[in-house]
Amino acid sequence: MNNTSPYIVAIEIGSSKIKGAVGQIDSSGVLTVKGIEEEKQHPNFVRYGCVQNVMEVANELNRVMTKLNNRISPEKISAVYLGVGGRSLKTTPATLGMSLANDTEVTHEIVSNLLNRARPAGSEVELLAVEPEDFLVDGKSQGVDPVGVLGREISAKVNIVSCRSQLMRNLKLAVNEKLNIDINGYVVRPMAMADLVLTVDEKRLGVMMVDCGAETTTVAIYKKGVLTYLATIPLGSRHITRDLTALLPYTDERAEELKRVVGTANVMEAHRATMDEVDTTQINNIVSARSAEIITNINAQLEYAGVAASDLPAGIVVVGGGSMLRGFAEELSKITTLGVRRGALPAIVRMSGAKISTGEDLDVISLLYELSLQESVKPCTTAPMKTPEPEEPADEEDFADEDDEEEDFLDEEPKSKSGSLLGGLWKKIKGQVTDTPDDLGDYDE
Repeated sequence: MNNTSPYIVAIEIGSSKIKGAVGQIDSSGVLTVKGIEEEKQHPNFVRYGCVQNVMEVANELNRVMTKLNNRISPEKISAVYLGVGGRSLKTTPATLGMSLANDTEVTHEIVSNLLNRARPAGSEVELLAVEPEDFLVDGKSQGVDPVGVLGREISAKVNIVSCRSQLMRNLKLAVNEKLNIDINGYVVRPMAMADLVLTVDEKRLGVMMVDCGAETTTVAIYKKGVLTYLATIPLGSRHITRDLTALLPYTDERAEELKRVVGTANVMEAHRATMDEVDTTQINNIVSARSAEIITNINAQLEYAGVAASDLPAGIVVVGGGSMLRGFAEELSKITTLGVRRGALPAIVRMSGAKISTGEDLDVISLLYELSLQESVKPCTTAPMKTPEPEEPADEEDFADEDDEEEDFLDEEPKSKSGSLLGGLWKKIKGQVTDTPDDLGDYDE
């Protein structure tokens, strides 16, 4: 692709907001984000990452699409890529195997056929991706690239990434059927986020990425460069806001403001945050209690994944709006005994005319970035139809010239040999004389 490459559009339908981003990928694979738009959502429209009210989500998405279309006018968005996340997103370990002919060389086609045998457990589960952890040829480990090895049997330890089928159906209803927008494909958001904010060395050494959203917190663990564990905790920053409204006399908007301005995950630091006529200690007793529950569940994922803190020398990378809570990263580091850093936008991604919030916009940017890593991406926009230019009316002088020519033609007598019948007939026509058939007898001959 060149500087005039087609636009690609990514949509992230979250529990608190719907976001859309439009970008372009140049011939070297560099992504330029052209614009980001968002619309806040009612808390019950999307629950735990799954669309509940299809009509209202479609209405909010339509507003986002209108804003994005204004950024790329006169082109128009006709298709999008959708991010997939939410409570049901998870990985399930599995082992795949197949027999080969004697001393067969493993090819890319054989590897592809093997991975295509992966199936998610359950009838209402959608397969999203298959992440190979280790290939074995005749029982010997070949890492993640067995191509070229000779053998009679090949097997693979994989992690099957899946979600509930209902999540996918509701996305299609809101986007494709309600708005008549094509879906070019799906992107697993936590995996896209990991590719955006984690370095190659961090993935190789061992790292945990924690994405704190409004109603869910997703944990992804990488070892030896591959995804080894992914789980979604049904707890997020909105639960802190709900606790405040349930226990104190605040509206949702006021509770959200207090959480952001004076809230802290460390109750011992509550006295440092002050606000007129607000008991910050009481607020932060509530904030820190729910934060501790979220952090405890994050720490428990280490045990569920079968890894120890020592297996993750690259520590933890946190992203998402929930991770911006004061003291959250420090408390997470204290409980897990791991170093914690905040995920940031890498320099390879360019921004053009788009203002972003590092804490909250990385999710939708990560979808575009993941698409930039793919070999081929479908365009998401269509150019406006060219209407034919109307023909210019002829000048009156041209019509006058034509009339003059017609008069000249009528004045001119046809030339014929010996001034015969045609000459006489022409005189009769000019004189408006009507002959009977008998008068034309000579002409008939």
